[in-house]
Amino acid sequence: MAGALLERVRAVVSRYPYGVVLPTGSDLARELGVSVNRVRIALGALEAAGETVLRDRVRRFRLHPHELHPMDAAFDRAVREDIAQQVYTPGTALPAELLGRRHGVAPQHLGRACRRLIADRLVTHRDGPAGPGYYLPAPAPAASTQQRRGTDGD
Repeated sequence: MAGALLERVRAVVSRYPYGVVLPTGSDLARELGVSVNRVRIALGALEAAGETVLRDRVRRFRLHPHELHPMDAAFDRAVREDIAQQVYTPGTALPAELLGRRHGVAPQHLGRACRRLIADRLVTHRDGPAGPGYYLPAPAPAASTQQRRGTDGD
């Protein structure tokens, strides 16, 4: 039932253009015929997924899929800078929880914070040597001399 309600709330929210103020939890609860608390839980899940943002503790907005959640900006910027400066070796685990604590991203929001990094192929989420987590992609294997020249070896 919880998943079904989340999808119903997501469907209502998706009717609104990106960046506009969404209806309140009370208004959504009335429209959907469910309790305000259940709608607030669903809205929290949408925020954790990076689909909405609550600003000024009152107004909720729908985020564009490529828009960074405001609470994730410092995290995103720091990880990008560290990758550019080669602080992390390709193929190694990203210390995402440590970086999250340093930049104000709660552990339950790391997926949201890493969403753009993953979309830009700077980070992957996989089960690796350090367990499941966020990793820098391993370097692509070098092409053989024949492949670089475009010959087939005949």
